[in-house]
Amino acid sequence: MNETAPVLFRLIYTCGLRPNEGRELLEQNVNLETGEILITHTKRNKERFVVMSDDMLAFARKYGQRRNFFCGENPYFFPSANGGALAAETVHSAFNKAWSHADLSGKYPRKVRVYDLRHRFASACLNRWLDNGENLMAMLPFLREYMGHNCLSETAYYIHVLPENIIKSSAIDWDKFNVMFPEVTE
Repeated sequence: MNETAPVLFRLIYTCGLRPNEGRELLEQNVNLETGEILITHTKRNKERFVVMSDDMLAFARKYGQRRNFFCGENPYFFPSANGGALAAETVHSAFNKAWSHADLSGKYPRKVRVYDLRHRFASACLNRWLDNGENLMAMLPFLREYMGHNCLSETAYYIHVLPENIIKSSAIDWDKFNVMFPEVTE
């Protein structure tokens, strides 16, 4: 896990993967030349491609060389010691151990999960688009497809985690947004 965890967690974060999509990633579906990853074990059994950033690709290539040397026959990009994919509990345990060593409990009082890396990816994309003056309503379909969401409202959910100044932004058409998420009344 010392070799695997840093790459797995960065990949989940930088590509917005669900934790199981990362841990069940097949080695044959990771193109270390182009940085393209075919995600096959998805929530809705719908395949999609994601692309690694240049930094992530360089990190994955170094890992890939070590992985091939030690686990060349295992079909998983992040193999377990028993020859299959990493177990979910193994990944969660490694993440919790890393989190406790980082000692960020004062800054982040609630328990953080591996899945929160995916949430952080989505909010980072939205914040970057806001900073660049992009129209979030026009960009949400791209994020939806990249993250493998079934419908736009699943992706629009991430808007609620943005800072308060989002309310003042012209990047969101609030009338359209309110149609997707109507106000709850008693």
